[in-house]
Amino acid sequence: MPGDGGMALPCLLCGSAGARRLFEKGGKTFHRCRGCGLVWLEPLPAPEDVARYYTASYQHGGYRHFASAEEIRTLIAQYRFDVVRRTARPGRWLDVGCAAGHFVEAAARSGMHAEGIDVSAGAIEMTRARGLVGYQARLEDFTPVVQYDAICAFDVIEHTLDPRLFLKRLRSWLLPDGTLVLTLPNVSSIYPRLLMRRYWFYYAPSDHLYYFNPTTLSALLRQCGFTPGRIGRTSKPLTLRYIASQLALFNPRLGRILSAATTLLPNSVLAHPWNCYLGEMMAFASPSPETVRKDWRGGPSCHTRP
Repeated sequence: MPGDGGMALPCLLCGSAGARRLFEKGGKTFHRCRGCGLVWLEPLPAPEDVARYYTASYQHGGYRHFASAEEIRTLIAQYRFDVVRRTARPGRWLDVGCAAGHFVEAAARSGMHAEGIDVSAGAIEMTRARGLVGYQARLEDFTPVVQYDAICAFDVIEHTLDPRLFLKRLRSWLLPDGTLVLTLPNVSSIYPRLLMRRYWFYYAPSDHLYYFNPTTLSALLRQCGFTPGRIGRTSKPLTLRYIASQLALFNPRLGRILSAATTLLPNSVLAHPWNCYLGEMMAFASPSPETVRKDWRGGPSCHTRP
């Protein structure tokens, strides 16, 4: 039940010790900072537990199903590329948390020098099987050969144990006038606030550790040496058939209802991609002038191309 009891760690963003306990889910307690509004869960997993979880997920868990949904992943990747290319200049691009490489493929197909990095060996195996450049490494163990014109991290920062270190690492990899692009759940969207509350599908204690809104994300970006740009809602092109399959995994009761309803619809409706707003936001940022390249230590990477 929501309440104020229990001790919480100081807020990662503002350092405040005044956190409100929101609810429990999946054996974790969700807290919201009274000072800045950042939401996080406790206890946080150990780094080795995170690595094991994603390795297992890509081998036989939910992420393998997610990454192998070829048509949907291709649609989402192309949609994101079409949005990002309006802001980020052509050149050398990196997709952080590249999964099976669909965004890398969309960017490379349009002439970008596109690369991907993921902690999961299974994800990189799928990326390389597509004939793409992929590095299997933790961010703290990876050094790019040169800096990038654009770095994208779609649905990644909410998974990280320390979002601040994550962003500082990416900042050091960007060219001074490069572009950072993030997508992530918006904890102030209508789904967690009004429609679904604690049952929001992005309140996922096995996956998501921190929850931001545009204000807290902007503050974190500034702390980490970025100048925030546009931050706004973003959608995903999904088919009713895919939505039904995902609900069957994450909410079996609703999945059965939707699956029964889809039997009444023609295939043209089931297979049509609809732009679905799920409570996510896309953010653009650039390195702040006063922090540009003070920490760049470029050099040969220990990770070779396939």
